[in-house]
Amino acid sequence: MSLSRFSLAFTADPSPAAAIALADTAIANGAESLILLACDNNGCHPQQFDDWLGRLSVPICGGVFPQLIHDWKNHDQGYIVVSLPEKAVIYNVPGLSDPAADLNTTIESLLGTGEPPLSMMMLVDGLSSRIGELLDAVYDNLGSSPVYFGGGAGSLSFQSRPCLFSNLGMLVDHAQLVVLPWRFALGVEHGWEKFAGPFVITDSTRNVVHSLDFRPAFEVYRELVEADSGQHFNDDNFFDIAKAYPFGLEKPDGSILVRDPISQDQNDLNCVGEVPSNSLVYLLKGEASNLIRAAATGAAAVPSGTGPAILVDCISRVLFLQNDFLQELDAVMQVLGKRPLLGMLTLGEIANGGDFCLEFYNKTFVLAATVD
Repeated sequence: MSLSRFSLAFTADPSPAAAIALADTAIANGAESLILLACDNNGCHPQQFDDWLGRLSVPICGGVFPQLIHDWKNHDQGYIVVSLPEKAVIYNVPGLSDPAADLNTTIESLLGTGEPPLSMMMLVDGLSSRIGELLDAVYDNLGSSPVYFGGGAGSLSFQSRPCLFSNLGMLVDHAQLVVLPWRFALGVEHGWEKFAGPFVITDSTRNVVHSLDFRPAFEVYRELVEADSGQHFNDDNFFDIAKAYPFGLEKPDGSILVRDPISQDQNDLNCVGEVPSNSLVYLLKGEASNLIRAAATGAAAVPSGTGPAILVDCISRVLFLQNDFLQELDAVMQVLGKRPLLGMLTLGEIANGGDFCLEFYNKTFVLAATVD
């Protein structure tokens, strides 16, 4: 596939008609596949899109995200339409929270036994509870040869709703596996640092932490966070405080995998992504300068070139950095130069890089850049 025929278009208009007009123009100009990205504030609903999606003459994938990145700015309204010059292979995987769904069998039947692709973009419903199991199933089937990247779609309301675009309509509790014939290089960094711990997750269920060191999870978390922040949790401010204090799961190689606690249910903490029992976990905190420096380091990890790059960055980094997030984008721009860039601000990020396991991250900067 020639990268010269890759193109993207953006509109700040939140209406469905604006997205459809961009997509129809792309098809008229020769697009053989589409990626449609939308901001959650657009208010996308299946009844607005499903008939059109079902009638499309080309494959489509994409999702609804808290924000998008275009022209080195983050936007909370609008759409990005990406035109691809060949028909993409897109697998839609249902049941991402269904305990009865056999994800291993589903992935094996979809992906078959052929040669692994060069790269795979993975979009998931970021509020689903079995994302880690899906990634394990894909990795078991395809191994470390492909470059994987992507992230979680959804809303900062943390209410489950259809958030992925497909030829079947808008989907909820699904994943999309998009085979790409380009080789990508990845930069993956976060910049968060250990603050307290380690603790042992002594009881958890998928993405819910019940206890730390045999004590109720929220009790432990509240003591540490309130003492350090000077703030106090009440019935409606959990995420406002917690966005600055994620968990960090320690991996066997000593690296830290960030987990974002997004809500509290009595003494349970609900996270984006699985939190396995018996794992060692730290409480983390961050400084704006460290997060911005980490993003620049991630951008510097990809080789120079002129082909397109896709940024998958966590929306909670935006909420933490606030106005300083533009400094993060500027630091990345200084490294990347004139590459065309599109970005999703996500509920969790996906990456591997080809030399380490496929992971679902939180609060992490993931940059996928085509290798010329």
